[in-house]
Amino acid sequence: MSKVSKSARLKIKRANSHIDTLIQQSAPLSRDLYEIRVERGRTHVLMANPDCFDLTYRPKEPISQHFGGIIGDAVNNMRESLDYWTTAVFSARGEDGKKPNFPFEGEGKDLETNPQYLAIKKTFPDLANFILKEVKPRKRDNFDLWAVTSLCNGNKHNDFLPVVSFTTINNINAKIGSNTIKDCSVACNADSPHKLIRAHMPITIENKFSTSVEIKFPKGAVFEDQPVIPTLLNLSQVTTKTLDALDRFIEPYIK
Repeated sequence: MSKVSKSARLKIKRANSHIDTLIQQSAPLSRDLYEIRVERGRTHVLMANPDCFDLTYRPKEPISQHFGGIIGDAVNNMRESLDYWTTAVFSARGEDGKKPNFPFEGEGKDLETNPQYLAIKKTFPDLANFILKEVKPRKRDNFDLWAVTSLCNGNKHNDFLPVVSFTTINNINAKIGSNTIKDCSVACNADSPHKLIRAHMPITIENKFSTSVEIKFPKGAVFEDQPVIPTLLNLSQVTTKTLDALDRFIEPYIK
């Protein structure tokens, strides 16, 4: 059994590691991803020389793409954990030929017609029946498990970019002349530069600020507008429980 489950469990471990990275880099937002600095500005675009000072938030790289890559790695590892499990089972049973991946029901298609399911049914009908009747990797019966492969497929098409907004910037302590500003709060898209404060005299800022962001699934995604991190944590648990059930089923068949 250890040979069957080892690779699959390592994939789940890697998925959880990516989720941990999302947590660590989003609350607070990693300083590697943005900066808040004072820049010279113009109150009128056509002015020849700057006449004001702007305290500006600037991303150092496309933040939605950065987090989108991590999310994609997390869901890919969840999906691959089930494929690795299926491949390991066929290897443990000495099955020759191409080893199928774990089957999921596609949009508008029945699970029973999935080529991967048919390949399993041909050589290991008991496992096929267990997947069909107990695991039920179908949208209508086991949505969260089905969503793992749906998100994975969306990521492969390179159109998966989460919505990353920052809701608060805490501990901004700035001085404008004799005036002091504390705990500035803003709400906007973290992918774009934003002017936080504009003044006609120099601005000084302490390096104690902290930015928190919220990462949500984009329009059209399976979990549209839902927060990414708790959703991925749930999907990881669902995938792990599925592997637990598959391990319990397969144990009598593995010698």
